[in-house]
Amino acid sequence: MLLLFSDDSTLFFALRIRECLREADPTLKIEMGWVVAENALSYRQMSQLLPEGPDLALHGKTAFEDLFLARTHKAILTSRVYRALGTQLRRVVMHVAEERPCVIAFLGGLDFFPQNGYFRRRNCDGVFLFPQSELKRFEQQASGWPDRMWQEVGFGHPSFVMPEQLSAEDLAGRRDIYFFTQALSPSTRRGRMHMLKAMAAIARANPDRTVWIKLRHLPDENQQHLHLEKYDYPGLLAELPDAPANLKLTACTMDEALVTAALGITCTSTAAIDVVRAGVPCMVHLEFVDNYVDPLVEPMRKLFQTSGLITSLEDMLHLRAKAPDPKWIADMFCPRDLGKRVLDIAHRFEERPFRVAAPGFSLPPRTT
Repeated sequence: MLLLFSDDSTLFFALRIRECLREADPTLKIEMGWVVAENALSYRQMSQLLPEGPDLALHGKTAFEDLFLARTHKAILTSRVYRALGTQLRRVVMHVAEERPCVIAFLGGLDFFPQNGYFRRRNCDGVFLFPQSELKRFEQQASGWPDRMWQEVGFGHPSFVMPEQLSAEDLAGRRDIYFFTQALSPSTRRGRMHMLKAMAAIARANPDRTVWIKLRHLPDENQQHLHLEKYDYPGLLAELPDAPANLKLTACTMDEALVTAALGITCTSTAAIDVVRAGVPCMVHLEFVDNYVDPLVEPMRKLFQTSGLITSLEDMLHLRAKAPDPKWIADMFCPRDLGKRVLDIAHRFEERPFRVAAPGFSLPPRTT
């Protein structure tokens, strides 16, 4: 299995789906493939998240064509349909090649405008979606694709597996509160200062706790990232008068934060899902200043409207968190057998109808 990544979001995905696959088959050979042409990872992030480095670096115009013809991998898993990958899948002769890898694509995360993402995955062999209610919408959209070939659609994402159950004693012993920032939202400087001042107020009211501003990346990192951040929080915090000592910045990993978090606060971030999945109380705050000009607020409100997690400013300042709605959980989070279901699709792909040895292909024996 080859897992593709190029930035922090796709690397998070790759690491989590690797865990799911290992749970399903501990003997499975899994490789991490770095798509160099679209890299938006800093050296610090790569060292922090994947210290052993990638197993394979994909670069050059023919990288995916070479990968398809090499017969070295049973399947390719990705949360982004890279341009060069999509090009190969659109080639009919390549698509029906008998022993090419099965390409299974997941959504990149919370997708507020999924129709475009669905279309980009039209030629993938396997597609995993969420919430579960979106499967019907995908099939409706797919019915209009004239070039759709063999494809299976499933429910799930490695970041959206059923939440863990933490004990009351565990949560009661935790003292850390995390505000998980997002690169694009709040979109204005005033909106970001609103959130920073709110975190400062929480810190002052709870001197026995530490309120962490969890940075997505450092200010000088990821200048080529798809989501380029404006008004970084370290710069804003430096301007905040009388910032409490227990209000701090961190660039730790999400997994490290969730080990000690007693509460997670977000605005329009996918981090809300990570917090819920970890069994940690979560607040989604959408009443920040200038929210009406933020294009991500209403889509976030729609996705979370029945979750029970959307939190007013007053409740956030008083740390009044609510448990998520069970029906919303069942629709948003998939069963924990995701790895097995991925492997099942890869197996059925090998038995699909209409498989041909493409003309002119000289294929060596598959090795993995």
